[in-house]
Amino acid sequence: MSSDDDHAGAPLTDAAVARLPLAAGRAELLEEIMRTAVTDRPTAPVPGTPPRRTRWLVPVAAAAAVAAVAAGTLWWTGGDSAAPRPAAPAGSPSAAAEAPFRAVLDAPGWTATHVYEGEGGDGDGEVAYEKGSASVEVSWRPAAAYQTYLEDRRHIVDPPADGEPVEVLGLAGQLWPYSADDHTVIRPVERGHTLEVRGSGMDRDAFEALLGRLRLVGRADFEAALPAEFVTSGEREAAIEAILDGIAAASGQERTFGEETPPVTSDQADPYQLGAEVTGQVACAWLRELRDARRVGDDGRAQVAVDVLGSARSWPVLLEMATSGEYPGYVWDYTDDAARGQVPEGFEGGLGC
Repeated sequence: MSSDDDHAGAPLTDAAVARLPLAAGRAELLEEIMRTAVTDRPTAPVPGTPPRRTRWLVPVAAAAAVAAVAAGTLWWTGGDSAAPRPAAPAGSPSAAAEAPFRAVLDAPGWTATHVYEGEGGDGDGEVAYEKGSASVEVSWRPAAAYQTYLEDRRHIVDPPADGEPVEVLGLAGQLWPYSADDHTVIRPVERGHTLEVRGSGMDRDAFEALLGRLRLVGRADFEAALPAEFVTSGEREAAIEAILDGIAAASGQERTFGEETPPVTSDQADPYQLGAEVTGQVACAWLRELRDARRVGDDGRAQVAVDVLGSARSWPVLLEMATSGEYPGYVWDYTDDAARGQVPEGFEGGLGC
């Protein structure tokens, strides 16, 4: 498969790993990467409501929406300001919708640069911040993961040992040093979740000072604390529609496959991760269509799939994403094979279908 050959020689940088939309299995894979070479590890609807569901490859909508997609980053922005959104008022229904188990960093000069949430938005997730060359990653995980991660972190030091006690949001956490300017701390389980915070590019005193600038938040306040270019749950359906409009315009194909085709969904607030999940689902659906058409000898169906997949290098969202990450290259490896009339091997595993 060309994907493996094309990318095997590329250096596995922290940025490249962070840009891979791995969804299920992300944490486990990144843990393996961390043990070998790379030290990097890596929004949901209001609970009780169904997730956003959008028909994929919808017909082209308003010309203005497609123009916005083609113009660049407008498809994924909630505005043209990098300032955080207003927080939900204390005591409001949105603020009280769930127990706060996520944490945000509220410190001058620190900017959220990456967000990932597991499927459903109520299990695992992370938010990364940067200030100059320093970085902080805040990860939340279900309670069941606590002991596994705790034992893994005990092996940061030799011989394996518990971390040094450090207070994190009112509870006694354990801290380990990867190096003099790289530390991680795990907070015990509360409200069904555990937190891990990792700070790089700073000494221990500076890291511990930042721990005091963390605050626990619910989903609504978490979204409110993100810069405006991130996509809130209220903005997500329109963002997905805009991505699909751009794909439809580039491919010239406006059809869908009927009710049996799963709609496109995503819980991601990070525009890059949102784009990856949406394009991955679209590419997977058309690759399956090509495979199924070939199996039954339907050349007409197969040609439609070939034509749509052959347009992938013109999909506006992938062109925009290619300026900041490597995921589009993986999609294009598969779609290039399809454009040649081949059903690429392993596409379902490669794209997370």
